[in-house]
Amino acid sequence: MITLLVRHQVADFDSWMVAYTAQRGQLAALGVIRDAALRASADGNDVVVVHEFQTMEAAEAFVAMANQHDMQEMLKSAGVCGPVSFELFTNF
Repeated sequence: MITLLVRHQVADFDSWMVAYTAQRGQLAALGVIRDAALRASADGNDVVVVHEFQTMEAAEAFVAMANQHDMQEMLKSAGVCGPVSFELFTNF
């Protein structure tokens, strides 16, 4: 199992969550088998999204797709501010 942590700031968590929830159905088609959206207790607009994948290849393909220009534009339209960090972890 591979876990992808995606961290970014959003302009407004509630608005971002509406956009994130609307695209959750598409995540399975991209190889995501489990997901969660978390917000920092100190700053509610500091968001970590957790996506789990069966394989490293599926996770890497997701990250590559997320770094494409059209996906970056979609993230901005959902209220994502500043840089987005991606970190992959292998589960034991």
